[in-house]
Amino acid sequence: MIRRLYKVSATVTAVILATSETEAEERFKSDFGDIISDQSIDAQSEGEITAETQLPDEWSADCLPYGPTGNTLTIGECLDLVPPPVVRDDKTADMFANTEGVPA
Repeated sequence: MIRRLYKVSATVTAVILATSETEAEERFKSDFGDIISDQSIDAQSEGEITAETQLPDEWSADCLPYGPTGNTLTIGECLDLVPPPVVRDDKTADMFANTEGVPA
């Protein structure tokens, strides 16, 4: 089974007791582990990453993606392994072909 790269984001909101906004932001960062363990996280996929240009600013092709334990493939190596998508011509007989099981 071919694993693919996906960009996934989540929003975490917490109520912080602090003397200023700056302190609240710092406390949020330092307590982040506790904050996310106390609440459910609503994660949303922003789609498959098929090219290095789609990576978030802090990421590069040399980074290791999160995923299965023991993964040693960099993002660039993962991108090299993913076959290009199958493009169907909707103007010919291909539009009537069975697309079941064909990756989109």
